[in-house]
Amino acid sequence: MALTIYNCTDILNLAQMYSLSSTQTKALQYMMDNFEVVSSSEQFTKLTHKQLATMLKDNSLKVPSEYQLFTKVLLWIDHNKAERLKHLPKLMKNIRLPLLAGEELVEKVSKVEMMRTNIECSDLLTEAKDYHIVTGKQPMLQTPRTQVRSNHLSIVMSHSQNLECYTFHNKHHGFLRDSPIPLFNPSVAVLDNFMYACGGKYDSTENNEIATARCFRYDPRFDSWYELTSMNEARKDFVVVAYNGKLYAVGGQDENMVMCTVECYTVATEEWDMCASISHSCYGHAGALCADKIYISGGQRFSGCASNMSCFSPATNVWEEKAAMLNGRCNHVMMEVQKKLYVIGGNIEDSYGFPVPIIAMEYYDPDTDQWSNCKTTCNIREAGASTLNNKIYIVGGINGEHYYSDLLQEYDPAKDTMTIVDRFPTRVYGRACCILTLPHFLSATGPI
Repeated sequence: MALTIYNCTDILNLAQMYSLSSTQTKALQYMMDNFEVVSSSEQFTKLTHKQLATMLKDNSLKVPSEYQLFTKVLLWIDHNKAERLKHLPKLMKNIRLPLLAGEELVEKVSKVEMMRTNIECSDLLTEAKDYHIVTGKQPMLQTPRTQVRSNHLSIVMSHSQNLECYTFHNKHHGFLRDSPIPLFNPSVAVLDNFMYACGGKYDSTENNEIATARCFRYDPRFDSWYELTSMNEARKDFVVVAYNGKLYAVGGQDENMVMCTVECYTVATEEWDMCASISHSCYGHAGALCADKIYISGGQRFSGCASNMSCFSPATNVWEEKAAMLNGRCNHVMMEVQKKLYVIGGNIEDSYGFPVPIIAMEYYDPDTDQWSNCKTTCNIREAGASTLNNKIYIVGGINGEHYYSDLLQEYDPAKDTMTIVDRFPTRVYGRACCILTLPHFLSATGPI
């Protein structure tokens, strides 16, 4: 029998009665995939409180907003209020009230009598309101109720004032909320599904060398931006690495000098503090976290493109030099997969200062302090890169013909193969990209 909105709960109940686990799973998934329609049908009122709670917990439940989910639960209770009201606290614990808009919490949810009179529900409502009051502290207040309701991951790219996204499961390309000011080649990192965008240039003109110290945080929960405390030093062409509730900004340059300084942003205090400087000034380098340590490779110096590999221990605030890369390079990417660091693309400069691509790819094993060549090659520089499921995704960049690329490429270290995943509608330039979980309403259609 085919599942429809007219029989889905009936089939679910039969499957549970006869221990048909496969049918039970299919029925639940059908209802979660079609929740908007199912929740408006008679079948929705037939759900038990346990069945409804199971769906409310699930990230794959497709709803336009948590407020709509809240109203549907109230309708389910009102269908047999005398019997179902006792289940309200358990159900509300699985609705992500902090993700409702502040206006919805104050003007709508707070006016529902059973939310005010039930102590547990009142506490949940207070928790949600408090979350909105302290915007700067939200990363420190993360619970299961503040997580984005989605299982789908997206590449998010920050270019100029645009924030673009590409969702893997449906190959959807879209745009998110514009940043408060244009962000030209910032360095980005992710903590708790917040994207931090730091530094970069003030504008996109080629002759502009003025770096900025301003920093911003993008929150996919609300498709919103929040300005953070600025760095102590303005910098561009640098690396930001996230680790243990902190951001580490390494090297870079401003309009006057190439930098060796390192500073650390603590999310809990919203402050930047200086750390031990790296042993050499550099910009256009790459960085990655591996086994609780931050690795920095290559970069541009006054003497040319370097092959150095430096390792920083946040625990001891000490830098250590490691084996140099097989090829000097700058404007490359370095990503960690399975406790190895893979270096892709980049360039050196010829005697006239023009970029010469480095197509050789190599990887570093921290356990042996050795570099090895990959069989695959890649002619790309100034590209973005992120890792997902032990694969490296390379976004845009400048290709061998010196054109901006529109490609999304996937490198599989296990197979040592590079494949084209998709093409973007526009060419993508810049290294600012990361992986975020986006809500269904953003990963499917773009911002409302």
